[in-house]
Amino acid sequence: MLIDAINEIFKIVTTGNKKYKMWMGFLSVLALIGISFVFTQIDQGLIATNMRDQVSWGWYIANFTFLVGLAAAAVVLVIPYYIYNYKPIGEIVLIGEIMAVAAVSMCLMFILLDMGSAERFWHLIPYIGIFNWPGSILTWDVIVLNMYLVLNLTLVIYALAKTYAGKPYKTKFIMPLIFFSVPAAISIHTVTAFLYLGAPARPFWNAAILAPRFIASAFCSGPAFMLIVFQIIR
Repeated sequence: MLIDAINEIFKIVTTGNKKYKMWMGFLSVLALIGISFVFTQIDQGLIATNMRDQVSWGWYIANFTFLVGLAAAAVVLVIPYYIYNYKPIGEIVLIGEIMAVAAVSMCLMFILLDMGSAERFWHLIPYIGIFNWPGSILTWDVIVLNMYLVLNLTLVIYALAKTYAGKPYKTKFIMPLIFFSVPAAISIHTVTAFLYLGAPARPFWNAAILAPRFIASAFCSGPAFMLIVFQIIR
C-alpha cells in the first residue's frame, strides 16, 4: 500500500498544466544553482559568503529565524481542528503540517550551511561533538527542531496513509502526538531566542522579552504566509 501511495503522489506532483511545469522547472533551476554555491562554500569555506567577524550573520541565520516561525503554522491549525473539533479548516490542516515539515527541514539545513562545512554536523550530536550537551544552546536547538520534525512528519505520513486507504484517523494514536506538538512548537522558538540572546557579540539581543516576542511573531508569520499561499491557490 505504501508503494502505491508513493506512486500516486509522484503522479500528482508531476502532472499539471504548462504554467505548473514552468514553475517547477524554474524552482529546479534555482535548486541546482543553490547546490552549486554549496559546493563552492564547501571548497572555499564561509569566506565565499563574505561573512566575517564584523558581519557574522547573513542569509542563513535570517532564513533560519523566519522558517522557525513559519513552522508554527501547523500548530495554529492543529489545535482548533483536533482539540476543539473545528471542522471548517479540515482541508488545510494537512497542508499546514506539510509546510511545517518543509520549514523545519530547511531550518536544519541552514544550520549545517552556517557551520561552514556540512560534514561537521556530528559536532551537534549530544555527548559526541565538541558542542557538548547540555552546555551548548545550539545543540539544544537542533534537538528540539528534530523532535518537532519527527512529530509533524509522523502526523503527515499517518494522515496521508489513512486518507489514501479511505480509513478514519485513530484518536488514541494521533491525539498524544497533537498534545506533545504544542509544547514542542513553543520550544523551538524559545530555544532559538535563547540562542540569540546568549551571543556575547550581540549585546542588544540580550533581552528577556526576546523569547515571548519570538513566539508571538511566529504565530503571526506562519498563518500570514499560509493566507498568502491560499489566496494564490484560489
